[in-house]
Amino acid sequence: MSATTAFTATAFTATVAAASAAPVLDPIELLLKYDQPVPRYTSYPTAAAFTPAVGEAQLRGQLAQPTAAPLSLYVHVPFCRHACWYCGCNRVTTQLGSTVVAPYLASLARELELVSAAIPQRRRLAQLHWGGGTPNYLNLEETAQLWELIAQHFDLEPDLEASIEVNPEFLSRDAVLQLRQLGFNRISFGIQDADPDVQKAVNRVVPVEQLRRVMGWLREAAFASVNVDLICGLPRQSPQRFRRTLELVQELRPDRVALFSFAYLPEQLPLQRKIEAAELPSQHQRITMLEDANQLLCAHGYEAIGMDHYALAGDSLAEAARRGTLHRNFQGYTTGGELELLGVGPTAISQFPHLFSQNQRDLKAWSAALERGELPVERGLAVRDPDVLERRELIRQVMCRFALELDDWRGFEPEWQALEALAADGLVTLSRQGDRGALRVTASGRWLIRTIAAVFDPQQRRCASGSRLV
Repeated sequence: MSATTAFTATAFTATVAAASAAPVLDPIELLLKYDQPVPRYTSYPTAAAFTPAVGEAQLRGQLAQPTAAPLSLYVHVPFCRHACWYCGCNRVTTQLGSTVVAPYLASLARELELVSAAIPQRRRLAQLHWGGGTPNYLNLEETAQLWELIAQHFDLEPDLEASIEVNPEFLSRDAVLQLRQLGFNRISFGIQDADPDVQKAVNRVVPVEQLRRVMGWLREAAFASVNVDLICGLPRQSPQRFRRTLELVQELRPDRVALFSFAYLPEQLPLQRKIEAAELPSQHQRITMLEDANQLLCAHGYEAIGMDHYALAGDSLAEAARRGTLHRNFQGYTTGGELELLGVGPTAISQFPHLFSQNQRDLKAWSAALERGELPVERGLAVRDPDVLERRELIRQVMCRFALELDDWRGFEPEWQALEALAADGLVTLSRQGDRGALRVTASGRWLIRTIAAVFDPQQRRCASGSRLV
């Protein structure tokens, strides 16, 4: 079995095809029908398959391989001033500021030293991303110190794509201008929901005027791309209230919008127990909000990228989607192609063609490993099975190109039968000629892109896992 990108579907005789007209079910009905737990497929296999059997030795072996290819670097800054009750990120909630940041930076410096010692040549950075936690928990001096640490160990390419996530509640104009001066050219901040009552219900209160000020500072600093995050399904949300948030987004006009559906998992995430289940919107309300957002954004110059990302037509993410160079990793959709991803900091994940590795998730355990002179790997996964690698490529094509081609569809006969059911609902169009087959995701199918990708995931068929669609 093998996939090929050289296949041209229009040259084929369609033997199985869904009509290009509207599907039998409307978008709300489709989401209700297919609302099952599905992975987000930021990797395949997913992080749920990681095991302690993969550790420091495997990462050292990977880093030791000589290469001239540029690298993508992820830095995890775990600190937050207070906890947002919806959050499932790895974080340390503290008001101690530099008291905790100073030892964190010392440990991070040690990790970068160990990584550099394991690499036979100095690597170039094509992409850099700071996530968290709250990266702007660091003060101006600490932010500059961290940037300099990175520059000591890597060569920063002239066109480096440098991005950072920030909490707008604690952002100042001086901090924004410093980030741009250091070299960050992409920035993301969370709105989630602009309604004060919803904000109180999740312990994240950021006045609308502060959001407006932040966007003004980001435009003044001339960031190449500004992203905002929204969450649908939060307590006390309603379609009417969420429309006001969408109207604010239309006013701010960020370059990108990430629209996530809230996963309420109080058994797994104890912090979410502070959220009253009775205050959550109904499933139908959530779907209505998602559909409202999709219609409004697409009517105002945004292009849908997968299920939960939107970008203005001139943004590099939209351009990458049109060119077929969109990529997906643990940071979500990116424009960096198949760059190797190195993660540093607690819980950070590294992603290579045949290896995943994740750092210790506990801050103290991460620091202790570094004090012992060890790369702080907690778990990971080695991937060599040709069938798994092929399925990874098929899932990547579905998630990023919204199409795929098969040299031999009969090698995927169970999957093809599942795709026929999706085609009947207007989510995909299928075509075949002899052994060869092709799939194209329809506009309606973009909403359910993860469901379509899951067709090629045998583990998902055996045991549903992941987050629900709505």
